[in-house]
Amino acid sequence: MLTRVSEALVKPGREQEFVERVRDLVRTFPEKYDGLLGHEVVVDVQDPQRVQYVSRWRDEQSLERYAGKNWRTDPVTFPDEDEYLQQPLALRHFHVVS
Repeated sequence: MLTRVSEALVKPGREQEFVERVRDLVRTFPEKYDGLLGHEVVVDVQDPQRVQYVSRWRDEQSLERYAGKNWRTDPVTFPDEDEYLQQPLALRHFHVVS
């Protein structure tokens, strides 16, 4: 299993709007993407401008079907996302160790 974390640093005052937009966009992902085991949008308690989309994937093939061939380096974005962001998304991947 792989966990993918996309972290946004949101412009001041745009946090709530950004979170709502991301939640709306990812709402249907479990039905759309086979292999998506779970996901959530999380907001840093100490710094609400830091917002993460965390998704857990069955395997690399499932993640590639969602994020494309360059899933290791290229974040998935939405149109006009840069209006909300102070900098480009940070992207990290983790193997789950049982």
